[in-house]
Amino acid sequence: MADKQKKDVPELEPSNTSYAVPRRAQRLPVPAVYLRYIKLKVKIDRVFVSVVLQNFSGVGILFESKVPFELQSHVDCVISISRALSREITFDVRVKHCEKKNNTFLIGAEIERAADETWLNVFRAVHDFILQRQDDVY
Repeated sequence: MADKQKKDVPELEPSNTSYAVPRRAQRLPVPAVYLRYIKLKVKIDRVFVSVVLQNFSGVGILFESKVPFELQSHVDCVISISRALSREITFDVRVKHCEKKNNTFLIGAEIERAADETWLNVFRAVHDFILQRQDDVY
């Protein structure tokens, strides 16, 4: 019975092997309809600036930024889910690739350390829950 209620996660893209270090886990896209609830900010010149989260996994993220980032640089991030979590989650990432796309940059990064691993795991669980039920919501 529980198997019939569970929705399949959409087909995943293969891990990208063209970068210096292949991905350790599949990243799942964040549907555009959820971007009004999921907010990601990164620190640029000592100020947190909003960026657009493109995809997420337990070990990495892809986001769109108006400015480029140096490869292997460390970046402070804050993610929040309005109306679902009453807390912002801070974590550090290491930039693995930076690709120019029109007037923005796609930044791929590996999650290295979270200020509170428990809350990052809560976000991971909420993210996975959303993806498993996405056909029920939109």
